[in-house]
Amino acid sequence: MEAKRREITMESVSIGGYIPTGFLDYPGATAAVVFMKGCPFRCPFCHNPEMVLPEAGGESFDPDEILGDLERRKNFLDGVCVTGGEPTIQEGLIPFLGKIRSLGLRVKIDTNGVRPDVLEEVLARGLADYAAMDIKAPREKYGPASGWNGDFSLVKKSISLLLGSNIPFEFRTTLVPGIHGLEDAPGIGDLVRGAPLYVLQRFRPGSTLDPAFAETQPLGAWFAEAFRERVLPFANEVRLRG
Repeated sequence: MEAKRREITMESVSIGGYIPTGFLDYPGATAAVVFMKGCPFRCPFCHNPEMVLPEAGGESFDPDEILGDLERRKNFLDGVCVTGGEPTIQEGLIPFLGKIRSLGLRVKIDTNGVRPDVLEEVLARGLADYAAMDIKAPREKYGPASGWNGDFSLVKKSISLLLGSNIPFEFRTTLVPGIHGLEDAPGIGDLVRGAPLYVLQRFRPGSTLDPAFAETQPLGAWFAEAFRERVLPFANEVRLRG
């Protein structure tokens, strides 16, 4: 019993935020939200810099205390959204998700797709009921959009895993001034081809990883609609959110 508890200690699951009840993060569900710390991406427009940068400090939450709270409140929740940061880089993610599922709660996982090996295990073990994967940009702009110069085949593998999965999922893109143009729609569309749902959301100013984006004004609603029209042929449904 003690060995199982060590699998989800603070050393293996680093949690930087917790919302006991939310209505926006898990479509159609009343869900708690758990924010995992750390991410290999450095998206300049990221609104959660304290979850991305280890040196940013911020709060830390004991996973056992969160699991205890979820157990006490499980009859008032439908599920839990596990987000970040990037959850799949957490060593203890698999046992942590297993603990949530053992409470009878559904799980939504958010990911940037950088660890397809972990995503594959999550799917194979049936530890997620819904997934959302961020598609940052077309291939040629992934570096500037994500601040990451890793192996793009990892992202493509995660896309393929979700397309071949049997759970509901969505791909989503935040449209950012200075990064996205209407000419990017076909390239992104090709990445999400065949998806049941592709979601577009406009960047909003605020606290950002790169302070230069903090007061950047969002792209107009006309841009989002025009982008949507251009990617309609690639997914079963394309939705504007926010």
